[in-house]
Amino acid sequence: MEIPAGVARRLAIWKQCFSGARNPEEILETIRKLGCIQIDTINVVERSHYMVLWSRIGNYEKKELDRLLHPDRKVFEFWAHAASIILVEHYRYFIHTMKENRKGLEARATKRFAGKVNLLEKVLGEIRKNGPMSSRDFEEEGRARRRKRSGWWSWKPAKIALEMLFNAGVLMVAYRDNFQRYYDLTENVLPSSVDLTEPTAEERGRFFMEKALEVAGIARFNDISNYFYDWCTRTPLMGREAEEAIGQLLKDGTLERATVKGLRDPCYVRSEDRGLIEKIAEGDFGRFGGVTFLSPFDNLTWFKDRTKTLFNFSPRLEAYFPGRNREFGYYNMNILYGDRLVGRLDPKVHRDQRILEIKSLHFEKKFKPTVDFREKFADAISSFMRFNEADDVRFGKMVPRNLKIQL
Repeated sequence: MEIPAGVARRLAIWKQCFSGARNPEEILETIRKLGCIQIDTINVVERSHYMVLWSRIGNYEKKELDRLLHPDRKVFEFWAHAASIILVEHYRYFIHTMKENRKGLEARATKRFAGKVNLLEKVLGEIRKNGPMSSRDFEEEGRARRRKRSGWWSWKPAKIALEMLFNAGVLMVAYRDNFQRYYDLTENVLPSSVDLTEPTAEERGRFFMEKALEVAGIARFNDISNYFYDWCTRTPLMGREAEEAIGQLLKDGTLERATVKGLRDPCYVRSEDRGLIEKIAEGDFGRFGGVTFLSPFDNLTWFKDRTKTLFNFSPRLEAYFPGRNREFGYYNMNILYGDRLVGRLDPKVHRDQRILEIKSLHFEKKFKPTVDFREKFADAISSFMRFNEADDVRFGKMVPRNLKIQL
């Protein structure tokens, strides 16, 4: 199958849930389509997992996403593409990872926590006794015990122990309070209705590959292996085993080979997407005309090489750069306009003043803002401001004058 580059780009946008109506009721369905959403701690604006949904469905009640974790238990937190929100119905595909992380757990803990005997069991004992606890609870307990000169833990070892038990599937995140994780025993968190049948290695590989292909629309081999990380899934998503799995998907008709003008590497598409590809090629682009802003941790731009190849755009996460080395700003967000990534803006919410500051705005060299873009950019800024609970917007010196809108 030969696919024009523009159709491949629009297919990727469609598959990433940007093409439909902006429906704030579709939180769970959007997570289902994306496979997972990455969690990150940076909060100069709303944290990334909230932003990923806003970019696709518009303004929604953030507490409704929180409810899916607790009390609804429709999603859980674990490792998929780094730390992620995942559908609880997919829990069984991560059991293998948890079991692998459990191997040698006691020996690693003994080595890591020299002098703190049975730290894992003591942390578990506190949670059994008290119910859900955060690392802060152990910090406060440690301080109280140190005052009595009988303390056996400090905050840092207890936090590490919690993470080790979480990675091993012994604990789960029961809920968050102001982004602080509260852990509880897995049996107290995981709904009894969840299927715990552990898939075979072949079934796991097929699940992760098919989901990556479903979300990508069109993908090269490396694109598939960069959606779910193999160190998170403990499933070979690259190398010979993965190539054999792709071969089997081709053989049974699940996948088809495709060529895209400008891409040297062979690509793959799902056979069931042939009709959608034809629909897009005929001019049905869905809602491709709008403007939205993407978190630096957005699913669309996870694999930078793919973004560069498909969109001719190079994302840059500069939060971890020294200030002097930043070109676009600490938390620059990519600007999606239709089926193109056209620039970046660097926002910051001043929560005490309820002001959204746009510190800088940079466009790609070949992009010239049109009247249509400016109107839709203003709509996006207005929506972004409301979602971040700001009453006003302030523009910095590095924003073109004709884009400093009045709301």
